[in-house]
Amino acid sequence: MRTKKTAKSLYLRETFSKEDDTLKKIREYSEKENVGHMQVSYYEGGILQFLCKAFQVKTVVELGTLYGYSGLMMARALPADGQLFSLDIDKNRQEKAKVLIQNDPSSNKIHFITGPAKESLKTLESKAPFDMVFIDADKGAYMDYLQWSNKNLKSGGLLAADNTFLFGAVYGEPEKEQDEKTLKGMKQFNKEVAQSGLYTSTLIPTEEGLTVGIKK
Repeated sequence: MRTKKTAKSLYLRETFSKEDDTLKKIREYSEKENVGHMQVSYYEGGILQFLCKAFQVKTVVELGTLYGYSGLMMARALPADGQLFSLDIDKNRQEKAKVLIQNDPSSNKIHFITGPAKESLKTLESKAPFDMVFIDADKGAYMDYLQWSNKNLKSGGLLAADNTFLFGAVYGEPEKEQDEKTLKGMKQFNKEVAQSGLYTSTLIPTEEGLTVGIKK
């Protein structure tokens, strides 16, 4: 018997997922490399596309490239002169991402930056303010990424962060053990976005949790 969670996921995938050959290729490669669980689903990528279109996003900073799935989905929603800066510490993954997306017309909107995120973010500050920041990287560093976003998002800009349920840990039903520092940091992240007064915010209850905020 399928669980409700599995049935829901299947319904969303069958109804809303229109994965083309490029996205399918990225997903299959991610699964082959045993990191498919780290990648957004097509449905979650669709939410990001929707947000980009709804807020007329032109410039995006993405923290966490993996193999380019979420970045490509967002890039497709940007205007012809839009730019997405995708940051990752893993050079090999970024090089593979370039190969996987190279034939897509929107690939020229994506600029890959390799290295520790804190250093890479500093190099982007001269291009601020940005229309959107998407966080899907080291869960223990979300507060650092939030502080950078607070300073470098434009007024009316969009903040989005994946995995903010921290696999159930933030509400006391962890699917896997989390260290106390990471758990405390993620709870603080959600609380800051929700209650600091800097954002109009909510947490979209996807399976992994997607915290979104509009900067005031």
